Amino acid sequence: MTNMLENFFNEANSRIPETPPNQRLFYPEYPEDNSNSMDDPINIDGECFTFHERFGAKNPIPITINDKERDLLDGGVRELGFDVFAFYKSRRNIKSHPYPNKWGIFYIDHGLTRVKELIELTYPGFNDPLKLAYLFLKQHERFHFKFDFYSLSVEAQLQKQMYAPLKHAFYKHKSHQVEEALANRDAWEWAKQPRIGLDDFAFDFMKLQPRAYSRFDEDSFMLQSELSANLFDSNFNTYAQRDDQALWIAQLPKKLLRDSLCPEYVVRPQSLNTWINPQYATPAILMFEESKEVKKILDKHSELRKAWELAKIKLLKDKGLPALHFKPWRPANKGKGWDDLYQVRLPGSNACRAHLKHIIDGKWLVTELGSHKDLGHGK
Repeated sequence: MTNMLENFFNEANSRIPETPPNQRLFYPEYPEDNSNSMDDPINIDGECFTFHERFGAKNPIPITINDKERDLLDGGVRELGFDVFAFYKSRRNIKSHPYPNKWGIFYIDHGLTRVKELIELTYPGFNDPLKLAYLFLKQHERFHFKFDFYSLSVEAQLQKQMYAPLKHAFYKHKSHQVEEALANRDAWEWAKQPRIGLDDFAFDFMKLQPRAYSRFDEDSFMLQSELSANLFDSNFNTYAQRDDQALWIAQLPKKLLRDSLCPEYVVRPQSLNTWINPQYATPAILMFEESKEVKKILDKHSELRKAWELAKIKLLKDKGLPALHFKPWRPANKGKGWDDLYQVRLPGSNACRAHLKHIIDGKWLVTELGSHKDLGHGK
């Protein structure tokens, strides 16, 4: 028996013609991503459970992950964005891979565990961190669901393909798609609620992510206007605007937003290497050495030394903590030799950073230490 959402889909979809083979397609002018598109996760394999099958018990047990899997997930979110932990598959693509005849939100079991761990480390004592991890991931993916069905209603009214051409245009530029900024914003707005209490965690978690994913804190109306221009006009410029449609983007009637109408699954890959390219894994951290220049700075500034000592403790404990902002540092104005640096934010001072270079087998050299501005991170 079909539900209300399926009836809506079938009726609207019947009114949308096939995309003409000679239709002119426009593409963003951004550089192409160096990764497989997470929007078409055909490489994922392994078991797929309904959410109730996986977590229907009163006290569900999270899957156990190892350090290599943590490094893959931590590196993946920094290079590819939020969707390494979960992804949304449109009802339009129900017959395609992955998992033919299924559509909806798919959570990576390992990802749920990793987000749970990070919440526990950030907020010791919080109740049910696994449930918080699930709800946090859900907010992001639910935006994709809302945008999908909103687009469907517009396409049915205008009787033209819009959603599929948009996805096709961004297939090799997914990290630049403003839809991801708005999906992250939904997750952030949920996390900021006093009853949830994940505000700082969510903000830092989003800022670790690449390009459009990290734009979530820009003016919401402008982001919505840009996405409207993407959808209605195939205008993919960063400054594209359709203010007349901005307030309606991704809006659906409450009856179509009931949780029970959008299927949810938990995926357990046979190997995370089939989901996240191993080249994105964050290197291990076992020990540090400071350059001569850094040692001089530390000798002169006791407060910086205290902050750096605390950063070292945290990095050795878990470098994936979002508050550390440990991620690749690739200054645009630097040449060869600057492409394998990492940055870390020093605890207690949002304005101070350290730059680190991985030498070998978990050994790191601290090459620079100073203020946010002095190290080239902007104002």
